[in-house]
Amino acid sequence: MKKFISVALLCCFVAFAWSQKAVYPLPIEGSAPKGNAVHYALPQTGLEVTVTVTKVREIKGYYTEYAQTLLGLTNVISENRTFYKVKNVKIDPVKVPNPDKTFLVLLDNNQQKIVCDLAEEPTTWLPESVGKYSTKSKPIPNFFKNYSDPSYTEMEDLFTETKIIDGIVTQVPANRTKLVNVTNSQKAQQAADAISKSRQDQYNLVKGDQETPYSADALNLMLKELKQWEENYLSLFTGLVLEDEITYKFMVYPSDLETPLFSFNQDGGLQYGYNINKSDKCYTLSLSPTIGLDYSGSDVPTGKAAGYRYCTPAPMNATLVLKEAGVPDAHIYDFGTLNMYQFGRIQVMPLHQDVDLHKIGFIY
Repeated sequence: MKKFISVALLCCFVAFAWSQKAVYPLPIEGSAPKGNAVHYALPQTGLEVTVTVTKVREIKGYYTEYAQTLLGLTNVISENRTFYKVKNVKIDPVKVPNPDKTFLVLLDNNQQKIVCDLAEEPTTWLPESVGKYSTKSKPIPNFFKNYSDPSYTEMEDLFTETKIIDGIVTQVPANRTKLVNVTNSQKAQQAADAISKSRQDQYNLVKGDQETPYSADALNLMLKELKQWEENYLSLFTGLVLEDEITYKFMVYPSDLETPLFSFNQDGGLQYGYNINKSDKCYTLSLSPTIGLDYSGSDVPTGKAAGYRYCTPAPMNATLVLKEAGVPDAHIYDFGTLNMYQFGRIQVMPLHQDVDLHKIGFIY
């Protein structure tokens, strides 16, 4: 029932239009006019920016220094380090109220009901920025994290001992085992041997030397396990590269054709808003007006009272690109064309013409 009443009021509102007395640009100099009034704001184009940054972690392997001598590998991680890189930038235009372009409409006394109805549903103003959040994270593999290399090994010591058996002196073979400390090079050799053994087992499976005939599914499963075993030991030499994705989402309201968007540093990552560091690599949004469009100026009446004239927006159509500051023609992302209301013209309707304010702005 309440919903039906709201729809009926809205239809009544459109039918009677806005038989107001006057429209005043805000702020009004001197005392504000008294009576039933409605405020409205012209739109501006806000930009919802989403930047995806990749955080790269390089972790040195336990046996990196033996990678070339034992496996012939040279492209390995030699030291632990963390760095960042920009993966993607996305821009979504959002039509929002412009707090610098607001007006007061003075209504007739018989429109009090419309004022009360509108006051119950105020306009949402500028969206707040959303903080950064991590979207993807790759943990250290359990084999690498929990790997415990053998520090000791058992060594068998063979010797002979003299025993008297049935009154006869006899030399009897004997042995004993003892724990021997293993050097780092020996540990690396054991890991390299495990890689060679895994590769040989994979070759034998594919060659088909085994006596038992395996099904295709069983064969693929064994090959997969052996390949993973090989990669596990190989990471002890080559190291690991782990990538985490961090997504930043924030709002930008351009007031100039060049708008600082964010700064970026490989070691520290991304900074935006008030935290932009100008000593880092900076990126800006650049607007280029469509050719032949006069986007400057306004024919809004001046003076204390604007009279019976509505102000309406005529947006500027412009192309939007992301550029690296200080680098000529360094276009990184091209976002196409969009309507930028805050750079367009502000026009007025003919005198004494009524309009639906919902179609030209935001009522509050």
